[in-house]
Amino acid sequence: MLLTISLIFGYDEGNTKRGDGMLEINKVNKRFGEETVLQDVDFLLQKGESVLLLGPNGAGKTTLIRIIMDFYRPDTGSVVWQSGKGNYKVGVVLQDPSIIDRLTVKEMIHYTRSLHKNPLSYEEVLQSCGLESQEKVRTENLSIGQKRRLTFSLALVGQPELLLMDEPTAGMDLSARKAFYQKIESLKQQGITILMTTHLLHEASMLGDRVLMLEKGMLKQDREIESITEESKWVRFSLKEESPLVSKRLEKIGFQYSTMQGKWEVNTSDADSLVRWLVTEQIQFEKLEIEKQTMDHFFEEMLDQEGDQNANSV
Repeated sequence: MLLTISLIFGYDEGNTKRGDGMLEINKVNKRFGEETVLQDVDFLLQKGESVLLLGPNGAGKTTLIRIIMDFYRPDTGSVVWQSGKGNYKVGVVLQDPSIIDRLTVKEMIHYTRSLHKNPLSYEEVLQSCGLESQEKVRTENLSIGQKRRLTFSLALVGQPELLLMDEPTAGMDLSARKAFYQKIESLKQQGITILMTTHLLHEASMLGDRVLMLEKGMLKQDREIESITEESKWVRFSLKEESPLVSKRLEKIGFQYSTMQGKWEVNTSDADSLVRWLVTEQIQFEKLEIEKQTMDHFFEEMLDQEGDQNANSV
């Protein structure tokens, strides 16, 4: 079964709330046997935004994507498609690239194009996946990375309005990832709505407008990427001359010496005030760095907080 073609999802006329909304997840719950995989997941996906679904292994990311695709039914809750015209064209890229065997790349592209009313041209699709020299190669003989590139390009054949992707860059080499990032940026400029899972945190800040953080099946965070990166900053510097007295003063206001960085550092929501304090107190510093919070820091802090809560509940 080919899972990279565009799909048409019906329109649920009930519960439409906001004009710019495309997809609404309402209190979705899902269990497999005794295991709760999703619990009261609730969010609205707006038209034209790029949303990254983050979380550790087993958080429920793939299950949520498959519920949106109608592969699984939620036990309770609903998935509501909001559309004035009755349906959306949706492109899908699954975590495991699934392509029909015994077809060449050329035949696979032509077959997928035949399934759509207004498909991209053959040349556009072939150029998009960068497999011009593999045009006559059978799909089972492609590398994992080449299959990834092909499945991604096939998902765009029907010119979808929504693109659902589950770990789309897994197995791609560096050059393929760079091409993928450029394509995603182009799709965002075209106004295509994107929802994708990833385990590469730097992809969130590069590709996303918003991040949904799943932890043990529950939606822990729904935040704009910009609000996360601007929320706090790292202030780092070296002392021109180390002294126990200065060290104590720095430690008193929260600075710690990082042996990894080889500098004094602190994570703060008010970097300007701390720098002014350094100047006012005549701290002899050099090599000052002010770095925005990264998605890695945000993710680590979320997991640390969850771990603390679990420890306190024992």
